[in-house]
Amino acid sequence: LPPGGFDIYAFNVTSSNSVRKSSEKGKMLVTSGVHAREWAPPELNAQFVETLVEGYNTNADITWILDRTEIHAILYVNPDGRYISEKYPNSYWRKNLNPEGCGNGVDLNRNLDFIWGDRNGASNDPCANDYHGPSPNSEPETQAVVEYAKKLFPEGQRKDNPEEEMNTAFGEDITGVYIDIHASGGFVYYPWGHRDAKSPDNEALEALGRKINYFNGYKLWAGSQPDFMYEASGDFSDYMYGAMGVASFGYEIGDDFQQNCAGFENEVVPINLPSLIYAAKIAMKPYKEVKGPDVLDINTRVLGGRVRVRATASDSKMVNTIKGFSDHSSGNQIIKAVQLYLDVHPDDYQEGDEYKWDMEVIDDNWDTTEETVRFNIPTRGLSSGRHTVYVQAIDSRGYKGPVSSKFIDIPEQNSNLRRGFMGP
Repeated sequence: LPPGGFDIYAFNVTSSNSVRKSSEKGKMLVTSGVHAREWAPPELNAQFVETLVEGYNTNADITWILDRTEIHAILYVNPDGRYISEKYPNSYWRKNLNPEGCGNGVDLNRNLDFIWGDRNGASNDPCANDYHGPSPNSEPETQAVVEYAKKLFPEGQRKDNPEEEMNTAFGEDITGVYIDIHASGGFVYYPWGHRDAKSPDNEALEALGRKINYFNGYKLWAGSQPDFMYEASGDFSDYMYGAMGVASFGYEIGDDFQQNCAGFENEVVPINLPSLIYAAKIAMKPYKEVKGPDVLDINTRVLGGRVRVRATASDSKMVNTIKGFSDHSSGNQIIKAVQLYLDVHPDDYQEGDEYKWDMEVIDDNWDTTEETVRFNIPTRGLSSGRHTVYVQAIDSRGYKGPVSSKFIDIPEQNSNLRRGFMGP
């Protein structure tokens, strides 16, 4: 262990070639390794970073995400504790290495300056595993993450007194997503965690929690949910929402603190990486876009001077799949429209620009929460090579859902054919 402990490092994954400045990009922060004995979370976070880097210019969604978003990842919030946990695995070391008090550290996930010291969700006993520390934000690890988050997320969306204003909603104009990865048990949690009650922005937070469940099947550990396990006060998730104003979540992945490699690679990674990518999609406008319909798939085919595009959009499928749960308020609207864009992201589209179309519903009626749509794009005038199609759905409340995209390749012989039939 070096004098003063190990440094804490962060990755910033984004496109350096983007026309957008950092201040114009959405922000997502993913932390892991808060609890030293939980070995798998930093590796999942690392594989998320690798997936983003390898997916740029090969995966259409990842490409536009990184053009428009900064994804920050701190793999080891508690590197000193991790060192001890690996050196002495049977110790199941959880906290940092603060030598004061009992000599076995502070629980960093009880040390944040939001509802700090609440005895219902933390302990004032220095020997306890959930000891909250001598004062809020007392630990250097906590301070480092908090200062980093303050640089990422807009100051203007924070409240003057977070605890006194905790029952006031932030509203739909906030930006930013925070995810803290832990182990184990198979849960996704979101505010409130310090008490068994809903936050004032629960409609959006629960919608995103349910959509994360769509990918990983994890139980919802949140206020007023049947799988709320216990209170946790002064934790990162409540702090990032209550004090920073961002959409804030935590994962409890796998089934063991020291997850076996086969279970991690075969079970944990495949169900969680897609959920992290989904969260990255909505980092700029999480509380709005999560309430909109999702584009579940896009199929394309270049044939006869046109690109045939077919997609399925659903307002309900991703948010209303948990058995025993009633339908969510954001998931029972009909699909009002599905819009198709070529080589321009919907947020960059200017009225009058070419290459935007309203897709046609297969059954001729916009009357259900899930619709299959189609459209034929003429290839005349398009250069040969790779292009990007973007699809976004809109529901009857006017909410636009997350954008989905796909690369298409226009062969040389098709690029200058006569304008193709625009209909079905």
